[in-house]
Amino acid sequence: MSRKFKVVLILIISLVLLVIVSFSPLWLWLQGWGQSALLPFGQAGMKLGTWLERYRHIPELLTENEQLKHQVAELSARQSTVEALLKENEELRRLVNLPKTQSYESLAVEVIGQQVDEAGLTYLINRGQLDGLSAGLAVVAGQPEANTSSAGLVLVGTIKQVSAHLSSVALVTSNSSKVLAKLAQGNTGQSIAVGEYNLAVRLKYIELDELIKVGDGVVTSNLNRLIPAGLLIGTVTSVEKNEGELFQSAIVAPPTPPEQFRFLYVLKPLMNQ
Repeated sequence: MSRKFKVVLILIISLVLLVIVSFSPLWLWLQGWGQSALLPFGQAGMKLGTWLERYRHIPELLTENEQLKHQVAELSARQSTVEALLKENEELRRLVNLPKTQSYESLAVEVIGQQVDEAGLTYLINRGQLDGLSAGLAVVAGQPEANTSSAGLVLVGTIKQVSAHLSSVALVTSNSSKVLAKLAQGNTGQSIAVGEYNLAVRLKYIELDELIKVGDGVVTSNLNRLIPAGLLIGTVTSVEKNEGELFQSAIVAPPTPPEQFRFLYVLKPLMNQ
């Protein structure tokens, strides 16, 4: 039997067996077994394809991520700018609407710097001697809720030093700040408001028989040479009366933290008054 004949015979037998198996239950079993055996390989291939597809897009994703970071930073900067402009606009509106003080001229100034030393926080403003400023003048702002006792003006501080174009302002909470003051209500005696630790103001030398309680307003007195009377300094938060002392004192909190202002007024006495 030739080799060629053997090959043909084997092919014929194989074909006959395949036909017989395809019409028998054995074929269904072989199909199920083959699918079960090949399923893990198919799933692995799909996962490999998905991973390769993602890997191919990694550079694009990194570039897109960087672009999104820049966009978020830009939007955050714009949001901060908008908030700052809104705050500035509100402060300027309040400044423009401040009431006029009789016998005093109002000069608008801007805070351009701050300095902290042992005396406390000091403002640097953009007006000086050439603008008619001198040491001791009152620097004011508008209070959130104006009332008749203070005419809507809050004493933020006083001019400390002046140069030709610049001045420094000692805030009322600064250790170097000392202003003659009194209680806003009733016939009260004269006291002195002294800054304490850049946090609050202490009203000192209050007569022992003086009735003072938490919530009372404290204003500038009419004995200040350069500062108008009735400017609001703050409200009493606590009263201290120690046995054996000749005077009582009170802690006074400004209506708004003085260090938050940017635009202010300096009150200059009119020359013909």
